[in-house]
Amino acid sequence: MPLSLHAHNTLFGDAPRTIWRGGLEVEADMHWEMFGRFMEHDSTLRNPDNVRVNVWTFTVGLTYGITRDFSVRAMVPVSYAVRTSKVRDMNDNYFGMRDIGLAFKYRLYNEPQPGGSFQGGVFVEFMLPTAQARGPIGLLSKNISFGDETVDFRAGATWSYSTTRHYFWFDVSARTSTLNEGRIMGPSANIHPAYAVRVFELTDYRDFDMILLFETDVEYAYRMWMDYKQVRPSGHFKVHVSFGIQMNITNRVEMKLGYEYPIYQYYYMRTFVHEGEGKISFNYLF
Repeated sequence: MPLSLHAHNTLFGDAPRTIWRGGLEVEADMHWEMFGRFMEHDSTLRNPDNVRVNVWTFTVGLTYGITRDFSVRAMVPVSYAVRTSKVRDMNDNYFGMRDIGLAFKYRLYNEPQPGGSFQGGVFVEFMLPTAQARGPIGLLSKNISFGDETVDFRAGATWSYSTTRHYFWFDVSARTSTLNEGRIMGPSANIHPAYAVRVFELTDYRDFDMILLFETDVEYAYRMWMDYKQVRPSGHFKVHVSFGIQMNITNRVEMKLGYEYPIYQYYYMRTFVHEGEGKISFNYLF
């Protein structure tokens, strides 16, 4: 059998993948999120206006293999949000650009084995301020807003281990942002362990392949800044888990779908929160 599948990666992780030199991957993702409640600490608060927001995000991405161990990825997302409130007789919507992502990954080592490998690398990502800031409180602003016109920077490390049947990933990363008129979200740290298992044994990697994905996401965010002063209290701690299905055809075509659900959330200030995220992804490697 040939070496491990090029098209296996997590669904909700942050780390880009490395592909062969001159290789090109085209991605198309659709995300869905529903916001409908407020939380403070780990308790649900009243939503007096019964505000509901649904956000659909479509993302097109390209990953290019500069070398076998160094790749670059660009992600261009746009979103459509619908906000309703029966109490306030409100029904408005907004379609706009999100922040464009530009990421780089360098694979430090790769130990191949029959049907799999053990790999490790580092990555950085820049979120460019292409989303228009239309209000200071995002989805609850007078005009729905997807951005705050700051540059986000994320750096991290990633490890993976795979066999002919099992896959393990572990990512750690930290994020920070630039200031914009004295406002900035607090820095955050994230860990993302994941596991996958192949449903049935393959005799040839050109056959149809299916794996089940199980992922966890743990994030801690520190206090934000407003008018050049720290906002006390602010920040959060949250844990998500997800389940997904990945299907591969001829080791070049990949389809994934899954749902990520928050199992624990703790917010230091009143926050409008989502009920999870659904995702459908299509990838093709040239």
